[in-house]
Amino acid sequence: MTGLTDASDPTAAHADLPGLNKDSLTARLAADWRLIMLAPSALLLQVAHPVIGSGVAEHSIFETDPIGRFDRSYWPTLALAFYGDDAAAFGRDIRAMHKRIGGVDHVGRRYHAWEPEAYFFVLATAHWATEIVATRFGSGLTAAQRAELYDGWRHTALLAGLPERAVPKDLSSFETWFDQVVHERLEHHPCVDDVLETMSRPPVPPPIPAWLWKLVMWRIVGPLAVWVNTGVLPPMVRARLGLDWSARDEQWLCRYAAVIRLVARVVPPPLRTITRVVALRRKDQIMNNIRRAAAARESISDRAVTTDAPSPALQ
Repeated sequence: MTGLTDASDPTAAHADLPGLNKDSLTARLAADWRLIMLAPSALLLQVAHPVIGSGVAEHSIFETDPIGRFDRSYWPTLALAFYGDDAAAFGRDIRAMHKRIGGVDHVGRRYHAWEPEAYFFVLATAHWATEIVATRFGSGLTAAQRAELYDGWRHTALLAGLPERAVPKDLSSFETWFDQVVHERLEHHPCVDDVLETMSRPPVPPPIPAWLWKLVMWRIVGPLAVWVNTGVLPPMVRARLGLDWSARDEQWLCRYAAVIRLVARVVPPPLRTITRVVALRRKDQIMNNIRRAAAARESISDRAVTTDAPSPALQ
């Protein structure tokens, strides 16, 4: 549909590609504490894509352990913006980790996590969310800053293993591509409802008392998260997913955003850049976990090749 090339191209490794500068606009916005608030909206966009939705539904622990799934996906994905010259090797491991994720979805369509449109769409939603943070919940961006922000996320896509020609070359091309994917590819995948339900009523994690968790998370935090993340979605996506949003909701979201901008002025520096802080403090753990997962996928792949290969007598 989009004309992007096959993500399995072996030239995708980018072994010598330098990491993002830690002072780049992309790295600074990826570190912003407010991005965590909008992570669910990015996930909703992702699982509305049939390839990603099917991958999450069949290969993820999101429903049974949403906090664990968040912990093992949010920090590693955004860590591509913070790991400097280690990011290229880290990105290759992330790509390898997805090697065996594929199958047939709920309506009989074959899918694979390396499908370039879906593979890039994950980082595309990260760019989308950081721009929403800056424009709706921050001080805004100039046209030059918007272009710079996209250039940084494009760079992380290359670090994550996509070849140059698989990623829109500039912001204008990206916007055309993103709108096309949103309008032509996103659907009300069954995984969307699972994410919304889990977001509003996340499972009670031990050892927190069930009554306390339900009081805080099910009655306050969960509904607020669903409301905010519904509000920032593109209107067409809300309609396609059957999510209600009124003019009054929009007015209240504008007021909520004003409160967040005020809060941002007094947030302590370590919390202000919480994503970078966590990703760097846990760098060895995160990189080792991804490396082990990639090695496990490669091992499974090697065994599958050995098992599936015809014997010499049959060749």
